[in-house]
Amino acid sequence: MATLVDQFCCDLCFGHNYSIVQNESPDNCQLVICENCTLISAYPLLTPKALDAFYDDSFANDPGSHLRSGSGPPAKEHLEKERVKASKWGLSLISQYIDPTGKNVLDLRCRTGALSLLLKERGAIVTCVEPFRNNANVARNARKISNVIELPFSKFDQFPQQENGGYDIVNVLAHHVLAHVLSPGVFLRQVFDSLKPEGFLFLDEKDIFSPTSHKKPSVLSTGKAHQFHLGVQTTQLYLQSAGFEVLECDLDTTRKSDFRHIRAVAKKPKKERARSPEISKTPSTSTIQRRLWVLEKTSQMRLLALYSKRRIKKWIRS
Repeated sequence: MATLVDQFCCDLCFGHNYSIVQNESPDNCQLVICENCTLISAYPLLTPKALDAFYDDSFANDPGSHLRSGSGPPAKEHLEKERVKASKWGLSLISQYIDPTGKNVLDLRCRTGALSLLLKERGAIVTCVEPFRNNANVARNARKISNVIELPFSKFDQFPQQENGGYDIVNVLAHHVLAHVLSPGVFLRQVFDSLKPEGFLFLDEKDIFSPTSHKKPSVLSTGKAHQFHLGVQTTQLYLQSAGFEVLECDLDTTRKSDFRHIRAVAKKPKKERARSPEISKTPSTSTIQRRLWVLEKTSQMRLLALYSKRRIKKWIRS
């Protein structure tokens, strides 16, 4: 049942009504759904200090994270995989909309700088931002990118501004970010303000409603790193609420991990307009909760189909 509390304020629509959709567990924070826009988020959110401590001490889902790699760099196979992915997916997407030659590019969550290097080789002026030092060091030393700034996720909206009128391109393609920051709304508004008029944002995010190889029964059990759980609709609402003209925002048929990925391209209008997401078009909270319930009940069948498909492929190769 919806509850009105003064302390809760939705990061997307600033509404105050929410329902609990998942209790706190080792796999997730307490998660709630906003009764107005259906954004699913942690409540209460982690403090900046707690978020930084989590990434320093507990997060192991990135080869460059402190816990995963220790003091050494990510494995060479990972670096090559990033290079191939950046070439086939990231650079080709950006090039569909804008020639990066001579453009000022901000690469947020650059990881080891694979896409940053490709953009630099195409003549772009690239500034990189990365939360994990081991990744940043690879970007500097192996990829030879000089302008790499380290920022924790708690300060990810405090990236450097471009002095000569703004960036032409902000790239957030190497890894999803909105689920990890303290406020996707603040982060995207900062991105919007940092762009030149008619500048582009390229964004990758996971769709919580489209699991592929996620192994937990609940799609919301993805670890306490994820403060926000997004789908295509809430991602588009976030972009609209920041003031962007959304050029595309849909599932990408070529990219997936534990979940299918959302590919979004947005443009800063030449003349700024009201920041107003179309909340009226969102499904009801009961519809979202029913969808979550169905995904949980069908998780075993989904995993069985995945393992069967893998066995068949292995059998064919042998």
